[in-house]
Amino acid sequence: MQQNLKIIAGGNWGISQIHRWTLYKTVIERMLTHGSSAWCLNPTFKMKRKLSSIQRPFLLHISGAYRTTPTAALQTILGIPPLHMQLQFEARFTSIYRLRIPLPPIITDTQPHDLEM
Repeated sequence: MQQNLKIIAGGNWGISQIHRWTLYKTVIERMLTHGSSAWCLNPTFKMKRKLSSIQRPFLLHISGAYRTTPTAALQTILGIPPLHMQLQFEARFTSIYRLRIPLPPIITDTQPHDLEM
């Protein structure tokens, strides 16, 4: 996937940064969040590191930055949250809203009937 985005983006040609950002948010991120409610409610440090390494090449291709640019800086500049936080949000949303599973009170006090759609 990352190589395909690199080919589409090109170095001096190809689609613009806003279109690369849109592709990431609508295709790549959606693909990675699929099924996250089963495994990403409480990601471990190792999972967070792995997800960061998955996200990094996409951020580099979207921004066109050098590979020495820190991942946190890329996330801030592009306005894209860390992948583990996005997956955790999606997992909690799916658990509460779609599956109607209340989360432990340690995580949140929100119950399924409190949500509006």
